[in-house]
Amino acid sequence: MLDVIKKASETGLVFCFVGVGSAFAKKHAQTSLIIAKNGKTILVDIGSNIPQALYEKGIAVTDFDYYHFTHSHADHIGGVEELLLSSRYIKKQKPKVIITPTYQDILWEKSLKGGCEYNEAGLLRFSDFISPLWPQWVQATPREIYRIEVDGIHLDIFRTIHVPAEVVRWEQAFWSTGLRVDGRVIFTADTRFDPTLFQHIDPSQAEAVFHDCQLGGYGAVHATYDEIKTFPDSLKHKMYLSHYGDNSRDYTPQKDGFLGFAEPWKIYQWK
Repeated sequence: MLDVIKKASETGLVFCFVGVGSAFAKKHAQTSLIIAKNGKTILVDIGSNIPQALYEKGIAVTDFDYYHFTHSHADHIGGVEELLLSSRYIKKQKPKVIITPTYQDILWEKSLKGGCEYNEAGLLRFSDFISPLWPQWVQATPREIYRIEVDGIHLDIFRTIHVPAEVVRWEQAFWSTGLRVDGRVIFTADTRFDPTLFQHIDPSQAEAVFHDCQLGGYGAVHATYDEIKTFPDSLKHKMYLSHYGDNSRDYTPQKDGFLGFAEPWKIYQWK
């Protein structure tokens, strides 16, 4: 399957979701995204069940050119320890991880250090496991944005409002991010309903938007379907919904103006 994705990416930008599910979804793997262009790949987020979902398609978690993690919940980084240990002891090559220095410290100190620090060489550091690629901070923007280009893939990494529930501004929120790729496609990853996001990250030039979607309930840490329905038609007409629960059959997003639910292992391509 990875060869199919790489082949498709030779003629344009490709998105392919390993999983599209929420943290507790069972019908789909947790949300994880493969970005590909010019035969090069970036795996975005490795949740707890993503190594298994990759394995079922004949793909190892170590098979990608680059990696990026949007935030530290287990459905997004629960499989990262497997990547680090497999890369160090089996592949014997450090994975290239696109990560800001701020989040590099957060991810190691608060999530990965406990399982990776004590090993054969005594105390290991995050830099013993990865080759970090630090994006540059884009100054004078209304929202914190970082920018990097790898093998012709241009990423804008922007802060989102996800947790805790009581905060109302991205500056107050724990580290979480979304992506704009080549200026053409937006992936919000996990975010609450945040209309200011699309004031700061202009979607008018985007060809597609993949937006976090909670099906039902109160949107304490995720954007709910009913909230997202209030976006203008011009935005909904280019929007797919991702990170959704097992009750997706109860919804028909096309009737509400969306392009639909994102589907696992479907190749989305922009030439």
